[in-house]
Amino acid sequence: MKTVPDKLYITKEIKHKVCCSPSDTYDAQLIAKKFNVPFKILHIEDLFEEKIINYFIEENLAGRTPNPCFFCNELIKFGVVMEIALADGMDYVASGHYARIIDGKLYRALDKEKDQSYFLASIKKEKLERIILPNGEYTKEEIRKIAAQVGIHVSQKMDSQDLCFLPDNDLRSFFEERGIKIEGGNIITEDGRIVGKHDGLPFYTIGQRKIGVATGQRLYVKAKNVEGNFIVVAPVESVNQKTMKVKLFNTYEELPERFEATVKIRKKFKEVACTVNVQREGTLNVEFAEPTFGVTPGQIAVFYDGDKVICSGIIEK
Repeated sequence: MKTVPDKLYITKEIKHKVCCSPSDTYDAQLIAKKFNVPFKILHIEDLFEEKIINYFIEENLAGRTPNPCFFCNELIKFGVVMEIALADGMDYVASGHYARIIDGKLYRALDKEKDQSYFLASIKKEKLERIILPNGEYTKEEIRKIAAQVGIHVSQKMDSQDLCFLPDNDLRSFFEERGIKIEGGNIITEDGRIVGKHDGLPFYTIGQRKIGVATGQRLYVKAKNVEGNFIVVAPVESVNQKTMKVKLFNTYEELPERFEATVKIRKKFKEVACTVNVQREGTLNVEFAEPTFGVTPGQIAVFYDGDKVICSGIIEK
């Protein structure tokens, strides 16, 4: 699967491993040849640009923090790619993601450190019966050992860290190369005092501490205002939230009007216990069991019952 042109990697010095690079394509081809498996490259760069990169740009310019991997899994990997595979006569689609499918439901992987159920919670329930996730039953180290034992040359390959279309997370170059001008503005406190300047709203996210201002106290990004092009900063206790509003995106079971769960609001954030109130218009009003840091509009909230994924949605506020 080719999502971005190879020239993106040829013209840049990439410091971190990213997925879907030319080396990944070459490695996949070598492995397929070793095990005598038919190999086919799907060129979906234009679709990826339309559905994922354009969404990423629009969300950033709207002052939100997008999650392109979540939507890539739904629209691309387990969307168009899966449709092509099934149309070609395949019975199932297998993926190396670390998660499990049990009785038609999505579960966390056994390896909690590598679990990717958060990013897979966009996949519709009816598709799960045609998906196989073998890695979910093993730890990453066990998978590496198995790969080495059967002679797979990438058994010790580094994990991917960055977005496939944003090597080294270089957001500034990303916008510059597309001719998108990002204007700077003021950084203000909650009482309206100007304490510094920012380089552009897309380069900051809720909860960010490194903001380039010295005020004698630790301040974090609390809000981004697109109309006024300013950032509001505040102490950590003011950035913490007791509630959030989520637009329901996907569910794996019928939701009661009110239920208890744990919620993950970013991949690397600690889960928080919560109470969820389901509204008729598809909105989830969430009450945290404890004040929660870094609730970020545009990011994804995934709700769990133990290891089982209940539903997912887009954080609105």
